[in-house]
Amino acid sequence: MEFKIGLLGFGTVGSGVYKIVTSRKQHIKQKTGFYPEIKKILVKHPDKPRNVNGIDEILTTDANEILCDSEISAIIEVMGGIDPAYDYVKKALISKKHVITANKELIAKYGDELRKMADENGVFLKFEASVAGAIPVIHQIERLKITDEINFVGGIINGTTNYILTQIIEKGMKYDEALAAAQKRGYAESNPDYDIKGFDALYKLVILIKKAFDVDASVNSIMRYGINEIKYDDIYYAEKWGYKIKPFAWAKYEKGNVYASVEPILIEANNILASVGDVNNAVILRGDSFKELIFIGKGAGQMPTGDSVVADLIDILLNYGIKTNHTSKRISVFNGSFTDVFYIRLKPFYKINIKNILKFFTDNGASFNESVFDGNTFVAVFKLFDNDINRFIESLENKKMCIIESLFKVLYNGNEEDIRHVNTIESEVI
Repeated sequence: MEFKIGLLGFGTVGSGVYKIVTSRKQHIKQKTGFYPEIKKILVKHPDKPRNVNGIDEILTTDANEILCDSEISAIIEVMGGIDPAYDYVKKALISKKHVITANKELIAKYGDELRKMADENGVFLKFEASVAGAIPVIHQIERLKITDEINFVGGIINGTTNYILTQIIEKGMKYDEALAAAQKRGYAESNPDYDIKGFDALYKLVILIKKAFDVDASVNSIMRYGINEIKYDDIYYAEKWGYKIKPFAWAKYEKGNVYASVEPILIEANNILASVGDVNNAVILRGDSFKELIFIGKGAGQMPTGDSVVADLIDILLNYGIKTNHTSKRISVFNGSFTDVFYIRLKPFYKINIKNILKFFTDNGASFNESVFDGNTFVAVFKLFDNDINRFIESLENKKMCIIESLFKVLYNGNEEDIRHVNTIESEVI
C-alpha cells in the first residue's frame, strides 16, 4: 500500500529525509507494509541548483498543493521557525494529516496546542528530530516513563556550540576562527546568535521538560547563558585543573518544582561527557529505578537528523504510539542547581585583603577543591554544603568585597551518581 508524503522544506534536513526515504523505501515496505512516496516538496526557489536528481517535477512553491491534497497522508515539516510553519502544521492537522517535524522552536512554543489538535483529529504529531539529532531521546523518555519516574534530564544538546568550544579548547583556535570554521561546515548560520546565545538549546530543553516531567514550562521562565559568556581566563584555569567547559542544558524535578537552566559548565576531563566533542550531543536521563542513562550521538547534520525524522515516519506506519499524557500543568521554573560544586573567578576591591574573602567562603559552608590567588584575581573550584549558590552569591555581593567576573556550575564525579559508572548508549545512523 502506498503512503504519500508532502515535504515542507528541502534544506539540509529535508534533502537528508528525501535521500533516506527514497533509498530505503523497499526496506520500509517490508517492515511496515507501506510503500512511502514523497509526492510533493515545498521550496522557495524551484530553480535553485540541488545535488539531488529527479525531483524537478515534484517541487512546488504553493503549500496548498500539499496541504489540500487528499492523497497525502502525512507532512514532514523541516522549514524551521514559526512563520509560516505554525500555520502549515495546524492546517495539516485539521486536514487529518499526520505531522512529523524537526522544528524545536515550534514545538517548544506551541507543542501543547498542536498535540491537542492532533488528538482531536486522530492523527500523530511526531518530533523526535527536534532534539539531539540522531539520538532517539523522545522515544526513550516515552518508554522509560511507563515503568519509572524521570527526575533529571540534561546534557550537551547543541552541536554548533559544542563544535566551537572543541576547536577553541582542543585546537587552540580563537573564537572568531572557530565560528568561521563552524559556518564553513554548515554547522552555524551567518547570524549565529540562535546557537551561541543558547536559544536553540533552550527550545530543546523545554521539549524535554514537557516529555520527561509532564509539565509545561515557558521559554521565558528558564535562565539562558550562551558560550559568549566564557572568557579565555576561564578556559585556562579549567584546563589547568583538569576540567573542560561544555555547553549544557539541564532540568530536574524535585518535590513538585522544576529547576532548569541553559549554561556553560565545567566537567572533569575524565568524565565521559568531556569526551563528547565537535557536533556530537549527549543526553542524560535519571530515574528512580533505572538510575542513569547517557545517550551519545550526532546532534546535527543531514543524515543523522534525517534519520530521526524517518524513524518517526516508521512509527506512524507501524501505527505504534505509546499513549502520552497531554494533561500537563504549566508551572514556573526556578534557577537552582544540579550540583554542589562551583567555579568562581573574582577580583577583590581595592584594599580588601584576600583573607577576608577566604573567611567569607569558609564561614558560609564552602570548602575548596582548587584555588589560586594570581595577581589581583582569585579563582577557585569549591563545594558548597547546601548547594544554594544563589544565597551564597547574594551574600558575597552584599559584602561589597569583590567583583565576580565568572561563575560556572561543575559536573563533578562526586555529584550524586558517579557518571563513570552508568549505562551509556551510542546512537548510530541507521
